[in-house]
Amino acid sequence: MTTPTSTPSSAAERPSPSWRRALSMLASLAILALALHALAGEFSEQGYRSIKHAFAQIDSVRIALAFVLALASYACLVGFDAIGLRRNASKVKPLRLIVTAFLANAVGHTLGFAALTGGAVRLRGYGAAGLSLADIGQVVLMSTLGFVFGAWVLLACALMFEPAPATLLLPLSASAIRAIGAAIAIGFVGLLFAVGRHGRTLRLRGHALWLPDRRTVLSVTALSVVELALAGGALYVLLAPSIPPESGTGFIGFVGLYLVAVLAGLVSSVPAGIGVFEWSLLKLLPGVAPASLLAAAVAYRITYYALPLVLATVLGLFGAVRGPVARRAGALRTAWLAIRPWLPHVIALAAFVLGAALILDGTLPKPKHRLVGAPLPLIETSQLLASLGGVGLLLIGQGLQRRSHAAWALALGVCLLLPLPAWLRGGHWVLSLMPPLVAVALWAARREFYREGALLDEAWSWRWLRNLGLVLIAAIWLMFFAYSHVEYRNELWWEFLVSGNAPRALRAMLLVSVTVIAFGLARLLHAARAPLPAADEAQLAAIRPILAGADDSQAHLALTGDKALLLDSENRGFTMMQRYGGSLIAMGDPVGPPEVARALIWRFREEADRLGMRPVFYQVGEQYWQTYLDMGLTLVKLGEEALVPLTDFSLQGPTRADLRQAWNRGKRSGLSFRIAPSEDIDALLPELEAISDDWLEHKAGEEKSFSLGNFDPEYLRRLPVALIEHEGRIVAFANLWNATNGRELSVDLMRHRGDAPKGTMDFLFAELMLWGRANGFERFSLGMAPLSGLSQHRLAGRWNRFANLIARHGERFYGFVGLRRFKAKYDPVWRTRYLAAPGGMHLPSALIDVTRLISLDPHRNEESERHVARFPVSAPPMPVAATQGREAIPAADNTRAATPS
Repeated sequence: MTTPTSTPSSAAERPSPSWRRALSMLASLAILALALHALAGEFSEQGYRSIKHAFAQIDSVRIALAFVLALASYACLVGFDAIGLRRNASKVKPLRLIVTAFLANAVGHTLGFAALTGGAVRLRGYGAAGLSLADIGQVVLMSTLGFVFGAWVLLACALMFEPAPATLLLPLSASAIRAIGAAIAIGFVGLLFAVGRHGRTLRLRGHALWLPDRRTVLSVTALSVVELALAGGALYVLLAPSIPPESGTGFIGFVGLYLVAVLAGLVSSVPAGIGVFEWSLLKLLPGVAPASLLAAAVAYRITYYALPLVLATVLGLFGAVRGPVARRAGALRTAWLAIRPWLPHVIALAAFVLGAALILDGTLPKPKHRLVGAPLPLIETSQLLASLGGVGLLLIGQGLQRRSHAAWALALGVCLLLPLPAWLRGGHWVLSLMPPLVAVALWAARREFYREGALLDEAWSWRWLRNLGLVLIAAIWLMFFAYSHVEYRNELWWEFLVSGNAPRALRAMLLVSVTVIAFGLARLLHAARAPLPAADEAQLAAIRPILAGADDSQAHLALTGDKALLLDSENRGFTMMQRYGGSLIAMGDPVGPPEVARALIWRFREEADRLGMRPVFYQVGEQYWQTYLDMGLTLVKLGEEALVPLTDFSLQGPTRADLRQAWNRGKRSGLSFRIAPSEDIDALLPELEAISDDWLEHKAGEEKSFSLGNFDPEYLRRLPVALIEHEGRIVAFANLWNATNGRELSVDLMRHRGDAPKGTMDFLFAELMLWGRANGFERFSLGMAPLSGLSQHRLAGRWNRFANLIARHGERFYGFVGLRRFKAKYDPVWRTRYLAAPGGMHLPSALIDVTRLISLDPHRNEESERHVARFPVSAPPMPVAATQGREAIPAADNTRAATPS
């Protein structure tokens, strides 16, 4: 049946706050619990047996007819997509259209929230065919309007032609009911005149609703009437023998009641309206025996929900098996391209449904004839193992949806081991055949599950938590409902009998509950992901030629020894990166020629996808902004980097008066400047370390990492160091970054003694700039001034307003204004630096991950040196080493300040 949806992008662009999603999840669980409690109140102690007996009375012919009607209903649902695509003049191959629309409706009907599930399937399926987001939104709108208009017309017909069922529910006469139906029909005719020949946009409280032209409205309404009649007919053929003739409920009247129950299920937000749909039918059909109605509802859910889902899994399995052939065949290739993006989602849904079925089956009584003639301990063990396997599939299902390789391996193992326990415990043979089917699908689609990461690292979505809670609530209710005739005794837990169904179900539910609680606690107590292994000396030496050709001095951050390096296949460029939390963070733009850098940006995006993390590029420039936007990232301004031109740099003139005075004062006090080459650093290390320790003690600072250097002897040995000496003693130092190709000079780690003469650092900068000019450098980078240069306009974006607020009121925690003022006195040219990351709620998470990564103690994790990460065979090896960091120096002395921590 058609379910109302919205454009597939709406949820992604405007994510709900966490408390709203949590509240929605709790509301769904509460509604299901109330509905199940109300259903249980309709039965005596023998409710389960009566339903089982009524289900046995449904013959196979009616079940087969219901399944045929359900498939015909799905075919009509495909028609809505065809109408939407035709209206947009979109060219989509018929096979892609059929596959995408069928998968969208199969997944959307099963999981509920079709705006987020079915709409997302269309976004991926049709988006791969070149349709824009607006075009796909029109397709989804056709399905929504079709349901609304079809239900409108069918309800009007039901009230006008068969008012008897409504008279039993409402205190109105049959003529009054017919009059209401006629008024509803007239309202629809009025709508046809209102939309006119070209459509119309209706506005209500600031919300706009576009309505198509009259011809389109009539076509989607006619198709929807047929589709809803087929969906209602699938339930009617199962329930018709139980409807008493005196109720006056014919097919048209039944469809009207069916639509009311469907709407109640949609409003409840429970997936597929479980419990709410059945309870509504019980109240709408008071003349039908509750056992007969629930038995028909179970058969209906099997034919309308479960079997199409199995068909979708088989379709995905066929696409995976025929994948190599599909790349060469036209029609098969179209089907493969349409199915492939959704293979993990369909398989994850199938695994979840299998897990739920195993748990629910574990609570049901088993007939003696179905129990295998095996020893009692084997039957008891099989009962527990099958339920344990079921809850395992529930817990790892989201990992499958996210293409986790660990989840795939675990799910495959569980599905291979489940058939025997499911059969030995007396389960139905169909349930015993489902695990091998899912296992075959998992094996055939094994290449789609490539993302690394432990299962405990995966963040759970609210939707998955809600579905897990729904299964557990339904299982607990079903256990108490099925054994309502059994009086509870403590001895039930320890009774081991072949016919002991109730004790067996109690033990199985206890194991399921303990497993869920243990898994949840393990996730809460699980430590953060280990850092990526960083570059060793041999690999750092290998990138020296790339650094020699770098245009940006920031490329020398690769030498700090705390980052992994993603290398170009020909060793012409690299990206330095590290991971923290849920983010894979690249430091700056890739280093290398432009064509290599652009390829590395995409390679980094693929690496983040493989690891199941969000891609984040920190402190990037403006050269590759289009590439970042092409991959769907959002650019936000972090601040501006100060670049002092050196071509005509001089200490003369009024603008350099302060710097000139500091330089002259340093000369008079006996300060001297020299550059120590990297080969001389070993002899200087003891004195430099003493200066660094003194600086840290007086400044009360802490070593930082990733975007700044720390005092690491290995790091200092790799670069020349500028020294300031006073009376033969070193009082200050700074290691040099020299991007010879880009004619850019900069410094990173800067330290001075507490008793150094006043103005020592200004003297150091003046000498560095004079030395840089003399050696052919064109500019000197003073580093970035965070949160500077942001738009001050009242209509500026949210990030600009928020960042300006931090800069204004966070001065006492971090010298934003003071740092900008310190760098501005050198009369620099400002170069913008950005953060490129996924938008929406991912953006603040990315900012937090970057800030925490920079603030880490660089010596925090000795185990990281022994951490080994897996990388794809097709990618070149990524250099690794221990995580070491650099530090953000306070504003008055630091030229390379990073994001405040």
